[in-house]
Amino acid sequence: MSSTRGFRAANRRYKYLFWPLMAVYVAVIIGAKLFIDDEVAPAWLNVAGALAATLPVVGTLYAIRRQTDETDEYTRMNQLLALRDGGMVTASIAFLIGFLQIFNVVGAIDVFWFGALFFFAFGLASLKHCIGRTV
Repeated sequence: MSSTRGFRAANRRYKYLFWPLMAVYVAVIIGAKLFIDDEVAPAWLNVAGALAATLPVVGTLYAIRRQTDETDEYTRMNQLLALRDGGMVTASIAFLIGFLQIFNVVGAIDVFWFGALFFFAFGLASLKHCIGRTV
């Protein structure tokens, strides 16, 4: 349900959460790759680095969820359609790569890239309402 605080306030809260989380994410990724040697570091340090890199991503998903809770129905529908389309593209490519691996066309592909693919596809799908219909 749309909050009385308003649409602009919801977008501002989203941006105030999203951009710091992305800054933390980038800092953790760069810091972990620079300061943790994968081959000699203890397993607990690698796990800690992985968890530290995952938490901002989870926070970003929470920010998306919170924004859909706090905005009007039209904005919520656009957001959920973009999530749907991003998920559809990601699942389709995951199945394609899976079948290509079964038939020995491609080698192993890290699962990590599907998360990045989802956010990329979600971003492209979000642009659809900016350049698509105006009514």
